[in-house]
Amino acid sequence: MTHNAGRHQIWLHLLGAALLGCAILNAATAKAAESPTAGDAGMTVYKALLPKAEAGDAEVQTTLGLMRLRGDVVERDLKVARVWLGKAALQNHTPAQYYLGQLLLLDVFNASQSDLNKQLTEGMGWLRRASRDQHHPSQLLYSKTVLESQLESPFGHSKIEAQQHLDSCAEVHLPCTHYALKRLDQGKEEVYCPNNEFCEQKKRLLYTLANAGDANARYRLSKFEGEDRMFWIRRAARLNHPKASHELAELVLKNEVPLQPEDPAVLALLNAAAQQGELESMYLLGSLLHEGTRFPVNKPLGLQWLNLAAQRGHKPSIELLAQLQEPAGNIPATDKVESAQPTESTP
Repeated sequence: MTHNAGRHQIWLHLLGAALLGCAILNAATAKAAESPTAGDAGMTVYKALLPKAEAGDAEVQTTLGLMRLRGDVVERDLKVARVWLGKAALQNHTPAQYYLGQLLLLDVFNASQSDLNKQLTEGMGWLRRASRDQHHPSQLLYSKTVLESQLESPFGHSKIEAQQHLDSCAEVHLPCTHYALKRLDQGKEEVYCPNNEFCEQKKRLLYTLANAGDANARYRLSKFEGEDRMFWIRRAARLNHPKASHELAELVLKNEVPLQPEDPAVLALLNAAAQQGELESMYLLGSLLHEGTRFPVNKPLGLQWLNLAAQRGHKPSIELLAQLQEPAGNIPATDKVESAQPTESTP
């Protein structure tokens, strides 16, 4: 294996960290170009901070390291950035450990193969130290890097410990919560979740997101055994969640549940869902507006909604248009339909 091929093989096993690091390296470079005087002013600030950094102030050392790392107010110098961040990291300054860890996970120092392995090992070590100190961005990056690695024990790091870091972070840091849930979902949300340990793990994460105002988390909780389905559907619909809005509107139209004072009107529920691309809502809203039994009749608007759903392959809409002798081709095609806003008297 050649020198470069060996490097590429390493990066096949370390996922996620490089993207974040590249974002740091590219941040704000354009701003410096826009302001020719930014460099002079930045260097003045940099020099003014040097005495405190040289005296051992970890926070100032981190600031100087980031200034050199980003290159937005002073000239970028990754080697100097590494030195300053390293000094702060040795004083257990967790932000410095976090940024230093990311920097070392990037192949930017033209290291030899053996030195690169040492560099990556050191970078992972700094991330783990910051993660163990409950630094939430480090917990997320460390767990992602280790858990997504194809190696069983990447650079000697345990996936069991990485999962523990993620679980701890997921309780209080929403990006960790989202990532932990994504790992459990594996690309597929539940249609129904019974009472078992797997669903309980999901439920704990969804509670955290729901309490933070996440509409989709609230809707998903309605699918879990033992949960109050209508409680979560109503709360998701009040945040304009498309599926929750449609389901609540349907239940009200069927007289299975009443609207509560905090709930939007049925027309508003269907409109919110249809505007977000919910085909069943387009169909139901279009048919109700066309026939005018539940809402004030508005045939042109009803036909627009039916047409839009039909254009997206919704068979009931295609069939209804045929019955109404209003084929989709006779109605102006548009991807944006006027909102059907309820009046004060509309239920």
